[in-house]
Amino acid sequence: MQLVHRLNQVQEPLITAAGIVYKNSDNAIIRIDYNLLVSGGVPEPTPFVLVAAANEEVVIRTKDNIITWNTDSNVRKEYPFNYTGSLQIKLLYDDSMIIRNKTAAGWNLSKYNFRNSSIIWETDGAYTHLFTRNGDLLVATHTEKKELLTCFSEAKGTAMWEVNINELGLPAGNYEIVARGQFAGNRIYVGVTSGQTDYLLCLDAGNGRLHWLVKGAGMRFQVTGQTILCFVNREIWHINAADGVCLHSVDLSSLIKFADIDLYANIIFRDNKMYMAGILDTIISEWDIQTGELLWHYRIHDTSKTGRKGIMIPAAEDVFYVFDNRMYVLDSEQTLHIFT
Repeated sequence: MQLVHRLNQVQEPLITAAGIVYKNSDNAIIRIDYNLLVSGGVPEPTPFVLVAAANEEVVIRTKDNIITWNTDSNVRKEYPFNYTGSLQIKLLYDDSMIIRNKTAAGWNLSKYNFRNSSIIWETDGAYTHLFTRNGDLLVATHTEKKELLTCFSEAKGTAMWEVNINELGLPAGNYEIVARGQFAGNRIYVGVTSGQTDYLLCLDAGNGRLHWLVKGAGMRFQVTGQTILCFVNREIWHINAADGVCLHSVDLSSLIKFADIDLYANIIFRDNKMYMAGILDTIISEWDIQTGELLWHYRIHDTSKTGRKGIMIPAAEDVFYVFDNRMYVLDSEQTLHIFT
């Protein structure tokens, strides 16, 4: 891979395989497609928030409306938005939004069809935070009670089960869930940590029952079909999703030391490769997950400009993307680096 383009002042972009959408300082939507062709740029008459970009459609929210823009046909449609006050759109799929909004009675959670402006269901959503959907299941972590995982019916909003991970028989300690869960079939995989020790948990998606756990694998993992890939210290682990048995591991220690790569990094597994985006050193690297070979690496910023008081790549899930032969990296100065 090589760096092909840099974009400055890219605020909270929506990045997909089809390209990039972001809001510029003139309150205009900018779209850059896969071929780096730019469209948009006309300022919007009212303040707005970008919600999602999918299937050639950009979804934005104003105070009073949901607006969709088809970037192929350039057709815009407006739909009345039946919410006021503080709110968070937690998930968008098909024509539906999962919304957490503040009312006089507290925080509600609801499913909303934005194309016909109707609320499908409402329930208590006081502490819900990160959502994962799989068919009729919505699984949420919590903002304050970080040891809880709650499963809702996607169709009705009713609570199907709730589990406290500190009641699952883990070794002594107070554990918290570190990220949104990942579904595969009828199971959900969750990473937890006590601050000193972390575990990867496999739970039954139907009732929250614990199937198995693996020590040390809960911080950086990705479910890929029947295998879970984990980056643990300086090793890549291949874990059987069915029973938690480690099928294969490869040690990257010597090459990490040779290339002077910091282990504190965002991780993506894709197509038999592992991609690292160094948070403090801003080194991007590509690894073969079977052999441990370092295939490519590139330092975005000189060491004199990086570190905890310098430019970083934030430790977040929305700053680093890999799609086929395209990679996007957003640094802490809102510069988007595009590799191909």
